Amino acid sequence: MKITWHDQILATKQKDPDADTSTMERQIDQLVYKLYGLTEKEIKIVEGEINRMGNPDIQKLIDSTTIVKVHDNVSRCTIFGDENAFDKFQKNQGQQNVIGTFQDNWNNKWKSFGKNWNKERQNYRFLYDSFKFFYFSFEQLRFNKVACINETFGDRLKMLHLNELIGVSLYGMYHHGNKCIKLLETLQLINTQHPEQNFVKRFSETRNKLIEHNYNPKDSKTKKYLKLQIDPSIWSLAGTNSFLEIHIHTPDTERAFDAYIDYYEDYYRLEKIITDIIDKF
Repeated sequence: MKITWHDQILATKQKDPDADTSTMERQIDQLVYKLYGLTEKEIKIVEGEINRMGNPDIQKLIDSTTIVKVHDNVSRCTIFGDENAFDKFQKNQGQQNVIGTFQDNWNNKWKSFGKNWNKERQNYRFLYDSFKFFYFSFEQLRFNKVACINETFGDRLKMLHLNELIGVSLYGMYHHGNKCIKLLETLQLINTQHPEQNFVKRFSETRNKLIEHNYNPKDSKTKKYLKLQIDPSIWSLAGTNSFLEIHIHTPDTERAFDAYIDYYEDYYRLEKIITDIIDKF
C-alpha cells in the first residue's frame, strides 16, 4: 500500500502530538500549487489568506485600524494590501488648509451662544483648541520630515534629532486627532450616519492600538487583550515616504509581521472631515 504525505503526518502526530510536521505540510502545499498551476503571485495571495486566518488578532488589527498593508516575515509574503502601493508623500505631499480662513466660522459659532456660558459652548472651545494642536502637530511633522530628508548626507546627529521631533509630532497628531473625533461625537457633529464614520473609528483605533496602548492592545469589540505587541519604528519616519513601519511581535515570534500606516493620508482625510464641519458654522 502506498504511504501518502497525509498518512505520514497523521502517523507522526499520533506518536507525538507536538511533533513539527511543517516541512511535510509545506511539501503538500507545493504539490497542490503545482497541480493547479498557480503563479508565485497567486501563491503569495493564498498563503497570505491562510496566515491571516491562522492569526485572528492580525485580522482584527487590520479591520479596526488604518493599516494599509501587512507583510508576514515568517512566510515572507504580503498578506494584506498592495506591496507596491504608493504612499501619500510620494504621490502628492498635499497641502494643509490655511487655518486662519476658518476664524470667521468660529466667530459665528461663538456669537450663536451669546454671552452665556454652558457646557456645549465649552466643548466647542475644546474642539477649537484640539483642532489647532492637531493641525500644528502635522505642520511641524512636515517641516521636520523635509529637513530630515535634506540632512540625509549631512550632519547625522542633526538628522537623528529631526527624526525624533517627527516622532513627537506624529504622536501629537494622532492624540489630538482622536480628541477632535471624541468632541465631534459629543457635540453630535458626526454620528453613525456620517459617510466617514468608519474611517474616524479606525483613526481612533490606530491611535489607541498602534501608538498609545501598543504594548498591550485591546480588541475594541470584545475588550480582550490581543496576543500581540506593537512596536512603531520611529526610524522609518526619516524615509522619503509617509509609511510608518510597525513591527508586530506575537507570543512566539519577534517581529512576526510588519504593518504600515500612511500617516499623511490619515491626516489629510481627517483634516477634511473636520474642516468641512467647521465650514458650516
